[in-house]
Amino acid sequence: MPYFVEGLTNVHGGESNVRRIGVYETLDEAIRAAEQIVEDFLLTNHQPGMSIEALFTRYQKSGEVPFIFSDDERTINVTGFNHFRYALVRCDAICVNANGEMTE
Repeated sequence: MPYFVEGLTNVHGGESNVRRIGVYETLDEAIRAAEQIVEDFLLTNHQPGMSIEALFTRYQKSGEVPFIFSDDERTINVTGFNHFRYALVRCDAICVNANGEMTE
C-alpha cells in the first residue's frame, strides 16, 4: 500500500499551501521523507548561538508540516510520525552540537 507525504505551509493572510512531497512504498520510507523536510528547515534556519526554544519556535511558526497518508479507504494521517516531537528532538541535537552545550 503506498504512502503519500504532503507538506502544509502557512502563507501570509492565514491561507495554507499543500504540496505533494512524494509517494513511498513503505511507512519507513515515508517517515524518512517527512523527517527530511523537518531536518532541512531546521538546518537552514539555525543560526550560531540560537537556543533550542528559538529554533523550535521558528519551526512552529514557519516550518512546513509533513503529513503521511495511506492509500486505503481512510485518508487520515497515519500514526508513527509526530513532526513536532521530531522537530524538538532535532532542535536539541542541532543546538547542542553547534553550541557545544545547551543554551537557555
